[in-house]
Amino acid sequence: MSTTPRQLAFKYRSGDASTLDRDLKSLRDAFFYSPPRSSLNDPFEGRFDRKSLDGQLAGFRKAALLIAPGVAPSLDAVANAANEFLNFVDKSGVFSLSYNPLNELIWAHYGGAHHGFCIGYDLERLVEFDPPLHWRLDVHYQDEAPALSSLDLLSSSPVAGLQKILGVKSTPWRYEEEVRIISTPPGKHEHDYRSVRKVYFGLRCPGSTRTAVMEVLAGRQVSFEQVVSDEPSYRLTSIAIPDEFASAPRFKQNIAPIADGAIYTNHLRPEQKKHEAYLHKAAEIVRREPYCAQVEALDFSPSASTPDRAVIYVHYTRAPGKWMKRLFSLDEIDRQYAELELNQ
Repeated sequence: MSTTPRQLAFKYRSGDASTLDRDLKSLRDAFFYSPPRSSLNDPFEGRFDRKSLDGQLAGFRKAALLIAPGVAPSLDAVANAANEFLNFVDKSGVFSLSYNPLNELIWAHYGGAHHGFCIGYDLERLVEFDPPLHWRLDVHYQDEAPALSSLDLLSSSPVAGLQKILGVKSTPWRYEEEVRIISTPPGKHEHDYRSVRKVYFGLRCPGSTRTAVMEVLAGRQVSFEQVVSDEPSYRLTSIAIPDEFASAPRFKQNIAPIADGAIYTNHLRPEQKKHEAYLHKAAEIVRREPYCAQVEALDFSPSASTPDRAVIYVHYTRAPGKWMKRLFSLDEIDRQYAELELNQ
């Protein structure tokens, strides 16, 4: 429900003939690939100091043997859990991006010496599409490997431990301004096609590559930028360029069914009853969600609403057993419903 601008992060692609078809396919079919850390180009990926962790566990065990011997076996379970977490990390993938689409060194190293392009992804959408499988980490840079402690492994969320192991790199990598999506398992992951918001083309990117990228993204409301640099400066900037396929029909249009009984109004209180029409409008908005298979239920949210601000939730299924939830303020419903009417 945030009205702040969505944050973009960028994946540089070389545009090389040997990989261009693969990269175009990932755009067309809306997926990204998260390789395991063992296949990343930095041999120090995932390096950390576990002396503190091992020392803490050994100290706890020694104390337990002296004070409460019965506790010692449970500490062995903690040590096993720590090792299981490290195995979990090794079974996770890393999708690396940069916050900077105009980084001279990254264009040279990963953008095919400016013959390629870089893809701007909406970070929230990438993670929201499958929250149990994806975590976002901003990479920190330092001169020494991070020390892992028992506190990093006690959280109900794996983020603290992942940050220490996969979210820290050595200082020379700072120029990359990296953010990572950690995915489990590694490999190919589908994402919401609307995650792709903007594409930058390198200084030397050929027209044929620009056309091919625009074609596979036709109808998805992506904006395009051409990287430029005015002499004698080394500075990179960009200018907006027109979409060659701007007249293409809207991609993935959808009008999903609304389940019988999804909108039930007999229980509404008087202050909610006056906003009953918003339930129907919210259902119309969500049934047009490209990944909605069916609108299942909606109502006024008791937890998100306040006395002076009603909030409506909508539950829908994306696939059998795959439940999703949207929250709307009444103002958001008015705005989005009006946009629906304009596009009908």
